[in-house]
Amino acid sequence: MVRSAAVSAFGVFLVLGVLTASLGASLPFLRERFGAEHEVGRVVSAYNLGALAATVGIGLLGRRLNVRAAPPVLLAVFAAGAAGMAASPGWTAYLGCAAVTGIGYGGLALTLNTAFARGFAGNSVVMVNRLNAVFGIGAMLGPLAAGAVGHTDIRLLALAAAVCALPCFLVGRAGAVLAAAPAKADAGPRDGRRARIGLELLPFLLVGLVYAGMETSIGTWQSTQLVRDGWSTQAATTAAAGFWAGMAVGRLVVPQLTRRIPGRTTLPAYLAAGLGALALAAVPHLAVVAYPLAGLALAPVLPTLIAWVSGVAEVPQQATSVLTLCCMLGNAVVPAVVGALGGSGGATVIPLVLAGACLLCLGLAVWLRAARR
Repeated sequence: MVRSAAVSAFGVFLVLGVLTASLGASLPFLRERFGAEHEVGRVVSAYNLGALAATVGIGLLGRRLNVRAAPPVLLAVFAAGAAGMAASPGWTAYLGCAAVTGIGYGGLALTLNTAFARGFAGNSVVMVNRLNAVFGIGAMLGPLAAGAVGHTDIRLLALAAAVCALPCFLVGRAGAVLAAAPAKADAGPRDGRRARIGLELLPFLLVGLVYAGMETSIGTWQSTQLVRDGWSTQAATTAAAGFWAGMAVGRLVVPQLTRRIPGRTTLPAYLAAGLGALALAAVPHLAVVAYPLAGLALAPVLPTLIAWVSGVAEVPQQATSVLTLCCMLGNAVVPAVVGALGGSGGATVIPLVLAGACLLCLGLAVWLRAARR
């Protein structure tokens, strides 16, 4: 990965984080701009459906995809969609342009994560974590940006995203990394064998499904637990941000400390530490400390998994696409299961259910480690 492509990728992920996180905060302003008769929440759905379509499309194309051209094309799609959102005269056009922007977002997130996972040799896990930490920084800034421009014209935020994306055109050089032959990801005796989409990737996919769902479940249910523990609704909502702050810090710090340790070892270790933090959250009045610790411990899990699967897959962008789809499925299913098991219980039930999900994920990670020996 050349330096100019890496710097541009960080810029792209910052812009993606800002625009993606700003959509929810923009809904009241969109209602004012386009009228209360429209279901403005559909813009979030349209954006995410576009991202899902890009992920599925890249996965289905597989070898037929011109990966060298993918990053610049997707950046152009994102910028064009965002500019369209800014110029849209009516709600239908705005919604359609949001879907186009989502295609650029989903495709860029997938291809650049894959490029970072393959483009830095032994430092790939650290770099994937840094890339996603930059997205998290953008996500923190997004609602603030929406509040700053919303009373003027919320469409200015999409225009700013389009303008800021254009100077990042050197991200196109990341395509050379995607087009290169796969390199070894581990030092184990069987690393020379290329994994294919199928049974060999099943452990990766199951870990991604359960982990992503568990991460979303923590974000969904931790404030409910805090309310049951005696916190006010407003205080519980504010305190719940600690988990995401822990995630942001963890992706910057933890991989740097463990960079010399292979992913097959660190992945179970991260999950074991997260399990301990979630168990601590079941102790009365300690959840407010335990959840940020869980975020700190679990932050490198998904980037480590992406780097690992990209390194062993014959078609890395296809494997990452399937992994992303499994993560999306986990985001939809696991929080509902957690809610069914612990949504109506006491303050200690939710963290215990979450700890059970983490224990399952840890077991799958141990299976993955054994399967890749």
